[in-house]
Amino acid sequence: MVRVLFVTIAFFSTSAMAATGPCSAGIQDPPIFAVVLGSPVLLSFQQTTNSMFTPPSVTVVGHEIAAWQLPSRADQFAGNCNSQSVSVGDLAPGSYTITWNYQALESPGPVPPAATFPFAFTVPETAPCGGMEFQPPAPIAGQPFAIAYSIAGRGFIQPPSVTISGGLITIDQPSAIADPLPGHPDVSCGRGFVGITSLQPGFYAVVVRSFASVELVGLLTIRPATRSRAVRGH
Repeated sequence: MVRVLFVTIAFFSTSAMAATGPCSAGIQDPPIFAVVLGSPVLLSFQQTTNSMFTPPSVTVVGHEIAAWQLPSRADQFAGNCNSQSVSVGDLAPGSYTITWNYQALESPGPVPPAATFPFAFTVPETAPCGGMEFQPPAPIAGQPFAIAYSIAGRGFIQPPSVTISGGLITIDQPSAIADPLPGHPDVSCGRGFVGITSLQPGFYAVVVRSFASVELVGLLTIRPATRSRAVRGH
């Protein structure tokens, strides 16, 4: 089954975005992808770009998700925060891949993307709630990785805003109190997922906040990439 979603977003004033929106901490590069694992599933993407882009169109084919954006001819400028959120409805448990594409604005006909960012996430079966994990557990510099987290008794109400400053990764995600329903204990578990394309090697603290209250804290180590050494025969 193929589902195509066209998303309309609201544009706010520059001052309001600088105060509260994603990219408010400055340049957001590498790009960040995030998921709210609820009903519906919400996907978000944020990166500092050199031009304005149209709202994304999203295609869902099985477990493959593709998002496309075209640059806008008007109001192009450096340092734009391309922050987008899309709903893809309910997703069955399993592993999914998403590719976020910036498409070049050229002559009519097939147009290759100017930039492509792949991410992966998993919609889990009913699982214990509460905590944080890194996928893979020991990420390598220059390679994508993910931060999965869950908070018992909470329901996330919008995609997270992520900032990376030095050795601190902060995930801000508003939530509501979610009391469990009889026979549905998983309803009271807020689950989130953030994908990052790459980071420099080193140690990072990861903090998940909800309405300025710290909910989760984790420690992440990004290992340096190892170089293979050629072996010459004699």
